[in-house]
Amino acid sequence: MARDNEEFTMIFNEHYRSLCRFLECLLGGRSDVAQEIAQESFLRFYRLEDDDLPTVEARFWLYRVARNLALNELSKRQTRHQLLGKVTEILRRRPPDPEENLERAERQQIVLELLKSLPEQQRAALLLREQEEMSYREIAHVLNITESKVKVDIFRARGAMRASWNKAVGISS
Repeated sequence: MARDNEEFTMIFNEHYRSLCRFLECLLGGRSDVAQEIAQESFLRFYRLEDDDLPTVEARFWLYRVARNLALNELSKRQTRHQLLGKVTEILRRRPPDPEENLERAERQQIVLELLKSLPEQQRAALLLREQEEMSYREIAHVLNITESKVKVDIFRARGAMRASWNKAVGISS
């Protein structure tokens, strides 16, 4: 317990929500599991010795640890299909217009299926870029890969998503 409470509270308040959001998407909508993993990540961060990790590196360290814990969780459960089904249930909102509701649900289902079809590395890189608005350098730091690999993964993920989307909605390329 080497971190002082004020520093830890500041880092927690700054990063907890976005870390949970990232984990929830990575885990296919399991907000309860995402919160547990985020809390475990912060607990491990809190237990670090002060000189083990500079405060400016906290964000990257937290995302890397949380991602690894999430991957462990996914490999234990092997239930990606069930997890993505729950994401769809969570994302379904009932707007006043039933037709709009149906269209939105169909689009969300297509996007979730497209995300599901991406390799994990590409999916994580794309989510960190689009959802968390991280730079390529920050993503490389979180995923522990080169910036070039991040760029390639995001390029390929976007291309695959675009091609699959066009195919799914019947647009010829």
